Order: sequence, then structure tokens, then C-alpha cells
Amino acid sequence: MPTPYSDITKRIKQALSKFDKAIPGLQGKVYAEMLEQVKRLDIRDGRIAVTVKNLSILNSIKGKLNRIILNDEYRGEIKDFAKAFNDVYKLQGEYWKGLESTFKPRPLLKAIRNQSITDVVKGLTDGIGANVSDALINILRTNITAGGSYAELSNQLRESLTRTPASDGILDRYLKTTTITSINQFNRQYTNIVSSDLGYTWFRYANTEKQTSRGFCQSMCEEHRYFHISQVPELLQGKYLGQRMKYQDNETGENKIVEIYKKTGLPYGFIEGTNADNFFTNAGGWNCGHSIQPVNERQVPSAIREQVEATAAYIAWVNDRGV
Repeated sequence: MPTPYSDITKRIKQALSKFDKAIPGLQGKVYAEMLEQVKRLDIRDGRIAVTVKNLSILNSIKGKLNRIILNDEYRGEIKDFAKAFNDVYKLQGEYWKGLESTFKPRPLLKAIRNQSITDVVKGLTDGIGANVSDALINILRTNITAGGSYAELSNQLRESLTRTPASDGILDRYLKTTTITSINQFNRQYTNIVSSDLGYTWFRYANTEKQTSRGFCQSMCEEHRYFHISQVPELLQGKYLGQRMKYQDNETGENKIVEIYKKTGLPYGFIEGTNADNFFTNAGGWNCGHSIQPVNERQVPSAIREQVEATAAYIAWVNDRGV
């Protein structure tokens, strides 16, 4: 029996869920250690004294932070997460073998897998310094050099290093973005390369939406679940999106159409530089867990095919290729 694509997405979700469960414990340890470290500061009348001693303590905390985070338990979680890339690689091979009996993964796919693992491990280790440790040190430095309130510093650390219903902590956010983006990009990149090699031109924007799905993804799932490759440039401009339905803004609950971020010219949340070529890897941007699955033309509802085939973009695409 052919491997269903849902097995691939299921494995991705399992890997992300397991890693996510380890984050609160790690973040809690960092928070507890930070509280212990700031107790060493000289405090006068509830405010942090601006002294050489306190600046020296700041430097010692900076040296300890990465060692606190990059402990053996955390490194073990990274190793387990990296194994999921091998599993996705294997499942992708089985999936395509079920569709095309002669399919054999070319060396490029293995190289991409290896590079993806290297990149995510680097992001989850070396990336901690620039994206987490430095941010925490900046909080301390600002308060120490300005003689800030000790109580306010404690509040800032709590808000930065705890997960609440309203927001995640700084370590939480960074690790989630890194893991979710990396493994989904690898999966979509594998799919895109093979589908391109095999000549697929119709696709399905899939996966159950998360509570945090951005407007582009909500609209794609609702209005353009099936789309043709010729439509991508216009979709990236927000054309047709949010016209037949208005997505619900996750923060305000208001109904809105899909908006374009003026700085990038792309829908909000997209990775800067996303274009018609790398869209199939980047999808809806940072933290996007949706998959772009190639489908046979016969799987696309006839009404959708007819509508797309009548567009100027599709006609131009056909003429360019002499189809």
C-alpha cells in the first residue's frame, strides 16, 4: 500500500510536539538561574546601583547563559529532533515510489537533507547566543547602566522567560520558529524538487490550520486549496486572496482581507525575498506548517480547472512553454 502524504505530516507534527514539550522545562531553568544571578547585584533603595561590581556581574552572567541553555539534556533533544529529517526523507521516498514506480531519489535530495540537519543544529546551538542570550543580556545591561528598578527587572525577566496564554517567552519563540520553519521547509523542498522533475503543475495547499494561521494561509485553504503554478506570482501579490471570504485576524478577531506588507511587497508574515520559485519551499513564511502537495490534474475539480485555464496568467504560461 502506498505511503500517504499524511504520514509525512504526522511525523513532522510528532517531532515538533516532542521538542515543544521540552521547551518550558529548559526555559524555566534559564529563568530560575537568571533570578539567582541578579540576586548578586548591589541594590540600593530598590534600585540597581550603577557600579563596577554590577557590570562585572553582568559579564559573568553572559558567560554562563549559553552553558545553562546548551546542557546535555537539551543537546539530546536536538539530536532526537534531527532524526526526524531522516524519517521525513525516507517517508518522502516511499510516498513518491507509490506514485511513480520508477522513482529513485537523486543525490541532490540527500545533500539537501544533510545540509538541513546541519543548519537546524547550528540554529538550535550557535543561534541561541545571538537570538536569546544577547537579548537577555541587553535587558540586564539596560537596567544596570540606568540604575533601574530591581522589581521591574524581575518582571521583565519573568515576561521574557515564561510561557503564558498571552505570549511565549523569548527562548520559546526562537526555538519554535527554528524547528517549525526548518523541518517544514525541508519537507516542502523535497516535494518541490521531485514534483518539478516529474512535471507536476497543479498543487494543493494543505494541512489543518493552526489557531495562529496567518491570513494568507487561511485564504489559501479556503479559496485556493487547489492552484496552478501559473497563479503563484499573482497569489504572492495577494491577488484574489480574501475576496470571496474575509479571514479572521487572530489577534483582534476582526474579519479582514489578506494585506500586503509594504516593505516586502508580500503578504504579512512572509520571509523576505520569497518569489515564485522559492514559494514552494517557504510557503506562508516563518512558522508555516502547511504543505504544498502536487496533485494530478484529474484530482482538481473541473470548475477550478476551467476558471484557472481562462486566466491570462495560465494562457501566458501555456504559450511560453508551447504546450
